Amino acid sequence: MRKSDNKFFLVFMLLAFICSPVIASETQPAFTTRQQDINISLSTMGNGTASAPLKGGVQKVELDLEKLRDVGLDLKEILRAASSLYDEVTIQPMRIITQPTMIGSGTIINIPVGKQPVGPPQPARKERVDLAINGMKPIINLLKKNVDDFVEDKKQLDLPDNVMTKLESRFKEWIDAVNKMAAKQIQLEQITQSPPYDNKAIADLTASIQTDVKNLDKTRLAIYKVVRKEGKR
Repeated sequence: MRKSDNKFFLVFMLLAFICSPVIASETQPAFTTRQQDINISLSTMGNGTASAPLKGGVQKVELDLEKLRDVGLDLKEILRAASSLYDEVTIQPMRIITQPTMIGSGTIINIPVGKQPVGPPQPARKERVDLAINGMKPIINLLKKNVDDFVEDKKQLDLPDNVMTKLESRFKEWIDAVNKMAAKQIQLEQITQSPPYDNKAIADLTASIQTDVKNLDKTRLAIYKVVRKEGKR
């Protein structure tokens, strides 16, 4: 081969090498995996509203002021239904007690000073009883399910560790109160299947449920104050 031919051949090979596509090496998959890890890490950064999925299908739940306000509305609905049922089973004919009282120059009027039952409580009406039960049962069941999910680690609250520490005792109060209320709801459902009803037993249970709801609302307000305070920092 002539010298000029050799020079032409070398130039051709150099151009072919420069213009050829890069062949994927065995180290490329490792680089791609690392890049995916970086993307996942970046996606979990920010203002704390996003979080990486937890193992075992555990769902992270964000607890904010709006959710706490919604819970307050749910508690009011339970209280309204329980109060309505209590009124229904405690309706009783009453007599007003009056006392003659002299006013002015010899004018006598009867002033009410009390009331007195004049007969047994009236039978509770099934449609009114069912309406009250159906008003509180779905909400209590939902509260109970949420509590069970957290106790069984199916859900976790997405809160900073320092906030969780402050609220730990409040969450225990909430769990205990919801469990007690749910147990009473089951008893109440059992004794309100059909008339004749045990009015006193129903009244006692509904009064107790009303107390549970009020205690739950106090706990909710305490949690609300902590979450609001931490959110301002």
